[in-house]
Amino acid sequence: MPWWAWCLIAVGGVALVCGWGFRSQLRFTVKLTKALATDERLPRPLRWAVGIALAVKVIPVPDFGIDEVILALVAALLLTVYRHTFSEIVAETRGVEAENGTTRVPAE
Repeated sequence: MPWWAWCLIAVGGVALVCGWGFRSQLRFTVKLTKALATDERLPRPLRWAVGIALAVKVIPVPDFGIDEVILALVAALLLTVYRHTFSEIVAETRGVEAENGTTRVPAE
């Protein structure tokens, strides 16, 4: 087999592995976003801000970047004020994924 065929096989394998990783990360992000928008431990205005920013992201209207500003403010609040609650929600979301077998969890 020519050398370029081996290169194509190698590139295809890398693309396949990266695609699997992207899909699993995207799946986790969607589950985490749903958990953030519905978890009662976070204040209602913060949950509403997450929902509104994501709704504006989906609706094809000119929004002039307001959804990015809202999401940046929510991220700043989650990473500073609600850091402990956010880490608990992330851990619970990873635990649900591990129970479902959708991701590989390293053995401890």
